[in-house]
Amino acid sequence: MILLTGEYDGYGKQCARVMVGGTSFLVDRSPLHLLDDTLTHIGYDLRGAMASAKLILGERSRCPIIVNPYLGICLFPNKSPHNADCIWFNPEHIVRTIAVGSKTKVELSNRHSIIVDSRLAFFNNRIHNANQLLQTAMKRGNHPGPITFYLEPKTTHLLTKETTGKYNFTHLEDN
Repeated sequence: MILLTGEYDGYGKQCARVMVGGTSFLVDRSPLHLLDDTLTHIGYDLRGAMASAKLILGERSRCPIIVNPYLGICLFPNKSPHNADCIWFNPEHIVRTIAVGSKTKVELSNRHSIIVDSRLAFFNNRIHNANQLLQTAMKRGNHPGPITFYLEPKTTHLLTKETTGKYNFTHLEDN
């Protein structure tokens, strides 16, 4: 997937326009619902993906999210995800960015380009944040931290229920 954006259908309902390769198609879900559905399909959710991104990157607005950790797919919004014209970009499919006045021309891997209402430095910072999130998450997934081993102690005393109905924990206090 190259990008995802909102688009209203002929009935005024917000749908998601998805660009994959050289084609695009309309999905009868809003972009945020489509992202949540996609994440839920693999056992995650949009709220958790956003919260995790904010924890990893620090408190930021318009955080990128990892849409599929197994395939290493990360998307970032060019503006608030609640805006109908927000575009979610996959940084893997951005070939080049060029300043066009106060806007940015984004050249995509499918040889198409799109001009977005973002300054070049701001947009490039979004790409950097998305790549940083993906790199950190992948590193943590492959090397989750120190491995802890638990050695079971030898059983020395069996805890049993006494005739009073209580377990004999008082025996442990004697040790």
